[in-house]
Amino acid sequence: MNKNIVAHTPVMKQFLDVKSNYPDTLVLFRMGDFYETFLEDAVIASKILGIVLTKRSNGKASNVDLAGFPYHSLDNYLPKLVKAGYRVAICEQLEDSSVSKGIVKRDVVEVVTPGTLTTDKVLNDKSNRFIGSLFFIKKNVGVSFLDSSTGEFYIGECNIDQLNNMLLKFCPQELVISSKEVYSNTDWYNEFKPFITQIDSWLFDIDSTYRVLIDHFKLHSLKSFGCDDMMLGISASGALIHHIKSNLSSTINHISKLVPITNNNVMLLDAFTIKNLEIFNSLSMQGVHGTLIDCIDMTLTSGGGRLLRKNLTSPSTDLKFINNQLNTVEAFFQNILITKTIREILYKTSDIQRILGKINKKKATPRDVFSLGNTLRKIPKL
Repeated sequence: MNKNIVAHTPVMKQFLDVKSNYPDTLVLFRMGDFYETFLEDAVIASKILGIVLTKRSNGKASNVDLAGFPYHSLDNYLPKLVKAGYRVAICEQLEDSSVSKGIVKRDVVEVVTPGTLTTDKVLNDKSNRFIGSLFFIKKNVGVSFLDSSTGEFYIGECNIDQLNNMLLKFCPQELVISSKEVYSNTDWYNEFKPFITQIDSWLFDIDSTYRVLIDHFKLHSLKSFGCDDMMLGISASGALIHHIKSNLSSTINHISKLVPITNNNVMLLDAFTIKNLEIFNSLSMQGVHGTLIDCIDMTLTSGGGRLLRKNLTSPSTDLKFINNQLNTVEAFFQNILITKTIREILYKTSDIQRILGKINKKKATPRDVFSLGNTLRKIPKL
């Protein structure tokens, strides 16, 4: 198709201008009450989503492939596109069509990838959804993992031989690496097959990444986080923050701290052990049925479930901490009535971490805000 002819229509010219900035991305173009896809994007979307592929029926754009769906169905269709292996750019109307003069202004407000997909339908309440970053120098690796839905942000370093163990603990949906890295034959890639995003190698420069991090946290240094000397980790973390803010146009103002990944007072469980003990996944059956987490997870809150998983991947070896935990458990068993009352309160609470994440991204619904208020009102009772 001659795109010069297509571009003669104002809407298609606007679409092609947006598409030129996101050539390897499916663009969902908001038009009134619908998200539309055009040209090659429409052909791809119609196959993945099972929606009708049609043609625009006006003027010089009459031969343009078109496929769309109602805007309120975004949470249903977006995960399908991302899970099919595509980046998706959400192009919204920036002004009210009833008062605008000429064509409505539109621009991309967010680019969604497997690691940043945070719709309610794909989030497992008791599991994190991480996007990770890796920075390699010889046999060492700087790592970083971010869950934008909860605000958790981790930094660490390890030997390349330990990378599989690190990835198993965080299970990132997507990994950001340098464009110079050749990864297709590596052990870690063949083991986990994550969605890979490659960015310019200069984005991992230590001075630039350090500046990105201190600017984000509004600090003079990273010493307060205990990671000021993790140079490889800083490169990975800063590059990840820059990528999310610049390339994905995502807001992450709720990310307020950086947590070092350390082995102090923690039992090291390698990937082989975690798999064969069937802690999270069954070797004989699909899913979690019959696993350790399936048997012991009696948590009533999403945050409690995520904390339990975190503790199972890195069990404490600190005797004082363990004894404190045992004393706490014993106290609850000796006060069954109090325990029952607390569980009844917790059962009626909402996921504060994820609601705050949605508020920050301006995706919270009135129901989310109402649920947050109800949860905050229960804290004095606890």
